Amino acid sequence: MTIYIKYMVSNRCKLAVKEIFIKMGLHFNIIGLGEVDVMEHITPELRAHLRAELSNNGFELMDDNKVILIEQIKNIVIETTQQNDNAVKINFSHYLSEKLNLGYAYLSNLFSEVQGTTIEQYLIAHKLEKVKELLSYGELSITDISEKLNYSSVAHLSSQFKKNIGVSPSNFLKLKSSQRKPIEEIGESPNKTSLSTLYKTTNEHKIKIFIVDDDPVFLKFIEIQFLEKEIFVIETYKTGELCLKNLADAPDIIILDYNLNNVIKNAMTGLETLDKIKSLNAAIPIIILSSQDQIDIAVEFLHHKAVDYVIKNETAFLRLQKIITYIVSKETIGLI
Repeated sequence: MTIYIKYMVSNRCKLAVKEIFIKMGLHFNIIGLGEVDVMEHITPELRAHLRAELSNNGFELMDDNKVILIEQIKNIVIETTQQNDNAVKINFSHYLSEKLNLGYAYLSNLFSEVQGTTIEQYLIAHKLEKVKELLSYGELSITDISEKLNYSSVAHLSSQFKKNIGVSPSNFLKLKSSQRKPIEEIGESPNKTSLSTLYKTTNEHKIKIFIVDDDPVFLKFIEIQFLEKEIFVIETYKTGELCLKNLADAPDIIILDYNLNNVIKNAMTGLETLDKIKSLNAAIPIIILSSQDQIDIAVEFLHHKAVDYVIKNETAFLRLQKIITYIVSKETIGLI
């Protein structure tokens, strides 16, 4: 029988899932992203065990047919844009309908209803990820990339890139080449885990932190506490848009509020800002601040590559110190 697994979206994920199935003594064949063909009969008890093992490793066993179908659509998008250069050169709607043996109108309506975005927008997002990857390699010109990914023209690619990423392809390359300080220049020793061991750094080795929060009282409260520690350089912003505008200043760490649109209603949310930052520079460690003490919200942000999730309370600054110490001492910066 075929089972479907959420968040299994890369070869590394395949390896992790493979280890889980081997550990459980199951005979299987991984037939695609998010799909595993299991030889044994899956009893309710075995399914519960498998669900727990997958959950412990950041995956999710899916049951609902519509949820499974959504994941299949996502995985086909990923395969066509990231792994199979030929697939993106055909009519994607026709290709998707044939792969799933369902009408595209039905698939499109279901995807929009569940995901809050269209298949086309989702496909564009993944194509642009491929564009960024190819730009970063520096082996192909923008014209070559345009042809490789089946854009109608370089102008079309550039326009779509700037609209969705926020900068032009050329400016994206400039931003990527602006390297932050190496880890050894931030802290004295990567083996020391106490923040106090970092205080011996000189002025030129200070850790630059962006704090992004639309609550002016809490923003000032956190800023003052950081500035009492001489190793930090602090820049504060009230919106994600302002943070992105100044991203070329190369922060070592970003502390990002969960909402960010309480004051300016149409401003980017914390999650939108997180995704945009990661699209521009995936190496910047981002810590999420929130008054929402909900595990599902925390998990969502972690799946979007946040380092950690901190609740806004009287111990928030102490928690932030510990996380920053870990980021620096374990050489997390530049590796996330």
